[in-house]
Amino acid sequence: MAIEITLPRFGRTMEQATVLSIHVRPGDPVKKGQTLADLETDKAAMEMESPAEGFIGSILVEPGMTLPVDTPMFVLTEDTRPIDPALLDKLRRKVEDARQTILEIKPANMHSVDLSADADQSAHLMSKIRSVTGPIEAVSAFDASGRLTASQLIPGSRIPLNRWQKIIADKMLASKRQIPCFYLNLHADVTDLAALRQQYNQQANPPLSYNDFLLKAMADSLCRYRILTGRLAAQSIELPEQIDIGIAIDTEHGLVAPVLRAVDKMTLPQIAAAAEDLTRRARHNALCPEDLQGGCITLSNLGGCGIDSFIPIVIPGQTSILGVGRITEQCIPDNDRIIIRKRMTLTLSVDHRLVNGADAAQFLDSIKKQLERPQSLLEIS
Repeated sequence: MAIEITLPRFGRTMEQATVLSIHVRPGDPVKKGQTLADLETDKAAMEMESPAEGFIGSILVEPGMTLPVDTPMFVLTEDTRPIDPALLDKLRRKVEDARQTILEIKPANMHSVDLSADADQSAHLMSKIRSVTGPIEAVSAFDASGRLTASQLIPGSRIPLNRWQKIIADKMLASKRQIPCFYLNLHADVTDLAALRQQYNQQANPPLSYNDFLLKAMADSLCRYRILTGRLAAQSIELPEQIDIGIAIDTEHGLVAPVLRAVDKMTLPQIAAAAEDLTRRARHNALCPEDLQGGCITLSNLGGCGIDSFIPIVIPGQTSILGVGRITEQCIPDNDRIIIRKRMTLTLSVDHRLVNGADAAQFLDSIKKQLERPQSLLEIS
């Protein structure tokens, strides 16, 4: 008996994948759960496992092929007897037909990828990029550390884009073309927040970061202004049952934005622990595709890089993104005297198809007011 093994759907938004390498040969015995191939989607790189025990009767694909979900890839048999040639011809035609659907849409939103390296080289490449990025974040051409090497940064040289950069370029262009955004900017007085955080962290574990307070303020404000959680779907706006927030995280492999789930149901210490775990997994390449999907808003904080303010790009599928700048000390008039206060710049990018200016302004103002009353964030359960 022959079993047709097709390209599985690893995530609900996955539509296709590229074959990076194949770990088996025709005639090889395989066990259930054994890795057959390494695949790359627009979310992450992952291993494809055998669904059953048997022998590899035929391999229908090659490294470098981009295939839609459910395309036949292998034929698994109970023994090493030859497979019916008519069945193989039928499966090969299915593979070619499936590949043709990819080629037909390629000019609009696909790019070819050069994976002419042998299987060992591809497997080595896989170890460098497994589970590296979300749909829109910037990723550099990578060496073992994921960064551009000095040999690549020669004046006058030409650095080819890798597959991730091509995908990201398409996503960023789609965001700018398809999402009509407007932008709001304000300053929050975080003098009391800085003092409370310092005091709290002297006696609590895990310690609270500024991002933890921001996430809590965002989640609570989203509960008040639910339209900011919406997702445009055909002729309607879908509101999720829980509030999931993406966090932009810088890693040695590039920038990723995994999603923290049900933030509205967490206390500040719970947010701190969950965010710490998400950051740790992101920096150890341990994210799964589901970690990079969904979310209604993303938090991007460049304050640690010394940036005063910036305008972030809304991730397709989300409604908004909050950009946070560094905390600065400023002289503020207070009646007839001048006082020094700590201030943080908040910039909100919003999809105008779903949200109007008034709702977005009230949402951002709500975040500001909660940051200026940080004790309330500790008390919200």
